[in-house]
Amino acid sequence: MKTLVYGNHIKSQIAAAKALENEGIIKIVVLIMKDRGADVNMGDFRRLNFRKNSYRGYNKDIYDDVFEETISTFLDMFSRIPLAHNLSYQEGVHVFNYYFDYLSALLIENQIELLLFFTLPHFGSDYLLVVLAKYLGIDMVLMCQSLVPNRFFYVTNLEDFGTFHTAKMTFNASYMTIPHEIKKTYFYMKNIPIANRSCHYLLMNDLRKYILKKRSRKTFWRCMKSYIECLTFKKNYKKYKENQVDLNKKYVYFPLHLQPELTTSTLGGRYSDQLLALEMLSSMIPDDWLIYVKENPKQLGLCRGSFFFMRLEKIKKAVYISKSFDTFALTESAQFVATITGSVGWEAISSGKQTVVFGQAWYNSLPGVIKYNHRLNIEDVLSCKFSHDELEQAYNELIKKTAIGVVDSDYEIVCNGYNDVDNIQNLKESLKKIIENCL
Repeated sequence: MKTLVYGNHIKSQIAAAKALENEGIIKIVVLIMKDRGADVNMGDFRRLNFRKNSYRGYNKDIYDDVFEETISTFLDMFSRIPLAHNLSYQEGVHVFNYYFDYLSALLIENQIELLLFFTLPHFGSDYLLVVLAKYLGIDMVLMCQSLVPNRFFYVTNLEDFGTFHTAKMTFNASYMTIPHEIKKTYFYMKNIPIANRSCHYLLMNDLRKYILKKRSRKTFWRCMKSYIECLTFKKNYKKYKENQVDLNKKYVYFPLHLQPELTTSTLGGRYSDQLLALEMLSSMIPDDWLIYVKENPKQLGLCRGSFFFMRLEKIKKAVYISKSFDTFALTESAQFVATITGSVGWEAISSGKQTVVFGQAWYNSLPGVIKYNHRLNIEDVLSCKFSHDELEQAYNELIKKTAIGVVDSDYEIVCNGYNDVDNIQNLKESLKKIIENCL
């Protein structure tokens, strides 16, 4: 199968893909990675910093459908790129069309039959690539690391993430017990003091990187814009946050996601707009209930402008909570938890508490999770009953649908004795089984 491989910076990803090629499972035609040997460098690909041939005009018959389906999400994702921070909507559409023509030619002229994505798309360009492949009937395998060491989720359709119907190939897994408690620790939530640092410190740090050209893609004006955004956010955060809340009142706990991020841009759908989820939730709960909305510890100015707070203030049942408030205490005393795709939902159902989910969380199929829809009412949520044994059984069945290997280098630290040699073999064998059994 003529294959386009898209991955991060783990050397074992390239080696595993080449091992599959050596066995005749795939034929690598296009390689988009952070690697010197890549056909297109991933960083350059995301930043629109690559050579494009003249306009090709492919896929005119599907353009309207693709544009309508993707433009909002594309612009949301692309906002992560420093290049996009000062773009108007019109300029964003030009960028979209530039990518549309380039990617259409890339897929058609190379006769791509398979996309092998070692991550879920979340930068705009990669998302458009996946959607175009879907419309062209190209097979795909999309991967996402799980919280279970050395296991990753996979789907052959992005919309299937969270339900995993397309994950037809199962892998052996040891039975795991789930502690009947809320409190859980995650390595990615450690050492995050930067969100509490002053805007002046962040500006000086940005300017230092800009001057030294060290790990920075920001222009001087983008550094200044980030500074202004930071000042605006800090001012509004200080104005609206509540440091003390009454845990004896009836309330729903809704912690905000860091934005922009994969958890909302890719998996949140229309609820990447978190305030929309809060508005829907406010309409659903009784008049004497509140929504405790805790700010994300990592959040800075991006996606938290003045209009965000103006709109939030209009949701009378919403109480904006300080970053420092104990998230586990808020979960424990809540009537139920609501989230787009956050880990708070997993923490809640682990302790026997219902969770309303607006997006595509990895735990969507587990007992205690209620997927939001406009017909959902408070009785539906409170009447949802499940036992811990049911949850544990369903969880272990779900883990069998995860493949063996590490596709995200950040998760290497939670794998005891991790090494590239073993990971190459694990990835190769996992992907071989997935390709042969699920496509």
